[in-house]
Amino acid sequence: MPELPEVETIRRGLQRKIKNKQIKDIVINVDKIVKKPYLEEFITKIKGKKIKEIDRRGKYIIIHLDSRNKLIVHLGMTGLLIYPYNENSEEITEGKIKAKHNHLVFTFTDDTQLVFNDVRRFGKIFLVSNIDEVGSIAKLGIEPLEDYFTEEVFIQVLNKKKNSKIKSFLMKQEFITGLGNIYANEVLYRSNIHPLRPVFSLNKKEIKNLYQQIKLVLGEAVKLRGSTVADEAYRDTDGEKGKFAKNLQIYARKGEPCIKCGHSIEVVRIESRSSFICPQCQKL
Repeated sequence: MPELPEVETIRRGLQRKIKNKQIKDIVINVDKIVKKPYLEEFITKIKGKKIKEIDRRGKYIIIHLDSRNKLIVHLGMTGLLIYPYNENSEEITEGKIKAKHNHLVFTFTDDTQLVFNDVRRFGKIFLVSNIDEVGSIAKLGIEPLEDYFTEEVFIQVLNKKKNSKIKSFLMKQEFITGLGNIYANEVLYRSNIHPLRPVFSLNKKEIKNLYQQIKLVLGEAVKLRGSTVADEAYRDTDGEKGKFAKNLQIYARKGEPCIKCGHSIEVVRIESRSSFICPQCQKL
């Protein structure tokens, strides 16, 4: 699933490319993608509207229209937003990005197109007047790349769930939003913290280091336009792979030597997710 760096990369691409464009038409090939409102109302309220701004909240992309409605997109596991879309382009038709998975197509007045492509069909699209109408957004926690996310704020959030295992805590969107399995693995490894450590067991130095690594890893990943890992599902708005995968130090490296100590990287299962650890550097 795309995490904060991937969604932020897509947001920036859309902001640069489609801001101020006017929607001429919309084609919906898979009805269940649109969760709110009904299809007929959705189409009516979209056509003719101009895109004013593109924001992000956690893993959600928020497209503000001049009608004051917001088009909210959650990419699910494999969702992509490609612009401009050209069905004859090799970059679009090769590999994972195939036209048969184009479930929603926006056509603008300049006849360019924005395509929502989703292989596994877990993506969701809403059209609302207030983003809190999407319940899962209203429950989201703090944004880790915002200036207000200080070490003091991080400590306050940690204190809300002291008995939680630290990796499970980091992935709970109601506390810190945007972190998923890839980046939770990465920040814990770089902080030398075992993912099964309870929050209350972390000392001040470990908390400070973890806070810094969250900011550093996410910031670096955004600069490198996200991570396209083994499944190769993620692409930016140009259809290009993210480049941060080459900088991942622990994720998906089972059996490889730890770059710090040389010990073989192992995998443990935590809440049905693979957690990659160096048992020497990340002691339980």
